Amino acid sequence: MALLPLTADARNIADLFASEPGRIFPLLTRTMRLDMVDYHNSGQTVTLQNNLAGESGLLELDNTYLKLNASGSKVVEMCMWTDGRKDTVIAVIETVMTPLPDSRLTLWNAQWQPFYTDRLFKMPVIDDFIVKKMPRELRADLQDAMIFPLIQLTVKGDDHRTIEATHTLDRFLAPSEYERFADYLKPSLTYRYNGNKIKRVK
Repeated sequence: MALLPLTADARNIADLFASEPGRIFPLLTRTMRLDMVDYHNSGQTVTLQNNLAGESGLLELDNTYLKLNASGSKVVEMCMWTDGRKDTVIAVIETVMTPLPDSRLTLWNAQWQPFYTDRLFKMPVIDDFIVKKMPRELRADLQDAMIFPLIQLTVKGDDHRTIEATHTLDRFLAPSEYERFADYLKPSLTYRYNGNKIKRVK
């Protein structure tokens, strides 16, 4: 897939944060976002009132990554990925507390036009966490217990190109119920952006 080049106005993740047209940050005006960046760069941890009278604030920020409390129930992580041709991909992870964390990942270019995310990243499902040796009967019991499986995504690593996926079954199920399945579940899955796709690390 051809990626559009990074515009001259967007030099880092803060520029992209400010230019986002409101699909990701509908509660934050451009002025609010610029204020957040200014406060963070001056060493201040400040929360601002968003358009629904809730509180929003930057948690982490560097040249290619930011983490933001968008509201009391939503956290957003943004990464700016470039390859040798200076093409740019913006990866956005939105995690909503339901009350357990549930994430979705979307991919954009520097002009905030969406990519076909499902072609570049396959969102994990609970079956991906199950080891092959789980007995068939136990697997069936787990599927019956999963009313609505929730999976959390988190950016990892100094270069912010690694994504960790974790399930929330240990918090969704009663402790005694979870113990039946725990030995047959991988605690996490790791994915890595390789310049073309976000692929699972085996």
